[in-house]
Amino acid sequence: MINRTTTKYYLILLFIFSFANIFAQEKVELIHADSLTGRSENGVIVREAQGNVQFKQGNITVFCNSATQFPDQNKVELRGNVKIYQDTMSLFTSKGVYYGNEKRATGEGGVTLKDPNATLRANSGVYFFEQAKADFQGDVIIINPQYKITSTYLTYLRNTEDSFAKGNVIVTTDSAVIKAENIDFFKRQFKTFAYEKVVIDSDSTLIYADTLTNYSDKKETYAAGNVRVESLNNNTVLFGNILENYELKNYTKLAGKSKLVQIDKTNADTLYIYSSFMEAFRTKPEYYIATDSVEIIRTNFYSKCGRGIYFKDSSKLAMEKEPIVWQDNMQITGDSIYAELPGNKLQSIFVKKLNIPNTKASFMISQGDSSFADRYDQIRSRDISVYIQDDKVDSILAISNASSIYFIYEDKKANGVNNSEGDNIYIYFDRVENTVSKIRIEKSVKGIYAPEVEIGKVILTLPGFIPRTDKPIRR
Repeated sequence: MINRTTTKYYLILLFIFSFANIFAQEKVELIHADSLTGRSENGVIVREAQGNVQFKQGNITVFCNSATQFPDQNKVELRGNVKIYQDTMSLFTSKGVYYGNEKRATGEGGVTLKDPNATLRANSGVYFFEQAKADFQGDVIIINPQYKITSTYLTYLRNTEDSFAKGNVIVTTDSAVIKAENIDFFKRQFKTFAYEKVVIDSDSTLIYADTLTNYSDKKETYAAGNVRVESLNNNTVLFGNILENYELKNYTKLAGKSKLVQIDKTNADTLYIYSSFMEAFRTKPEYYIATDSVEIIRTNFYSKCGRGIYFKDSSKLAMEKEPIVWQDNMQITGDSIYAELPGNKLQSIFVKKLNIPNTKASFMISQGDSSFADRYDQIRSRDISVYIQDDKVDSILAISNASSIYFIYEDKKANGVNNSEGDNIYIYFDRVENTVSKIRIEKSVKGIYAPEVEIGKVILTLPGFIPRTDKPIRR
């Protein structure tokens, strides 16, 4: 026996299923045609409508020059000046099909979609009315007052204004031009996500990467994978694995095998800076900070340090955290080292000792004659200044608590060693002969000369003498 509750339950289900069935069976209705003919093909009813044809299904209205209707399939083939309207959306094509059961329309031979937010054009496409979604392909272009997208394939969601494009995609906004094989564009979030062969042109800067996210409202870009940043104004190129670019702050940072290349037109004096982390400050003055495992190379100038700063406008380098510099046959160490390279030529090197406990004295060593590989000229003091002209050392100034060891040669034969001390030591060079021409020592002067026959009786190294062989390699 069925009780009243059960009966009521079945009646509700019957009503739901009946309503769903009626909704699903909503037919495409012919509203007008200048002429109409019908026939049956293999038991299928076919209606041919000609002239000023109009169909309607719910809030969807279809116009065309002629049509073939399949009532049982709830499908209409549309030809000539096809126009489809739904609320504020318009779809135009020369030839298409409307599927009433799916509320879907296809277009070919050129298709255009218009709504208040954007206009889309393509060679062909599909529009899903219930999902408010367009799938277009072939020379796709979408235009909005705030952006333009071109691609081979594109999916557009009208309700959110999101676009998903593939194949030679170009997104153009007021702040940037982004190119990639694949781009997801979120208009209301001002967000563009690009991947595969990505490049963005923003504020005279080109950024290449495997993947990239750009926020046009904040002018911020985040990139990863084979990142390359090219400045179109100053011949500077940055490399890394991860990038953050803040255009409004004129600030960029890179992580993961970072590299700076300051390209010289002749390529002879190109500057290379390698590090784990790099920051670019595109202010006035423009400068770059490299941190962790820093290596700097320029012509015959090689350096390693924990932190390096490159001042681009003045071509100056600052090296900190156990810096070391190799210049030709010289090795220079200290608490901090500064180099000036105006006009892409090394002009001077300044070595400083910090006035705090447990810091190292400035130190310079060099081979006076390659025939004597175990003999090194040495200078030790608080500060050392090296001045260079025409790529050769002109003079060396050792300031405060200075000491030196200098090996003497005559006719390429060893002729003893000179060990000197003083408050300050000045060494002047003959750049033609590449030999010492004069040495001047100031205050508290001490000096010992040991001829070659007695050289074994004297100390041949100063405290802190450590020759290094880990000179960086250009890569």
